[in-house]
Amino acid sequence: MSTKKDLNQLRKKAEKQGFRFIETKNSHYKVFLVVSEATATQEEVLTFVTTMPSTPSEYRGLKNARADLKRFGFVHETERKGKPKPQRTH
Repeated sequence: MSTKKDLNQLRKKAEKQGFRFIETKNSHYKVFLVVSEATATQEEVLTFVTTMPSTPSEYRGLKNARADLKRFGFVHETERKGKPKPQRTH
């Protein structure tokens, strides 16, 4: 089960990688990928990626959002505690 903290961490990581989150009236997020930044003569160009929940009420919400983001180039680094497991040599 995902938590609100998990959703916030995913959002922060995605924003660092160029995704933009816009909150809807229903407390969901519309996720966009920034294709080109705004300049003095041109507006910012965004591509719609997905809609994701802002609360962890649905157990697949976090996994579905992560999968949708990965299709648009999101790289999710796994944070492991401790030492990595040794490789088997058999």
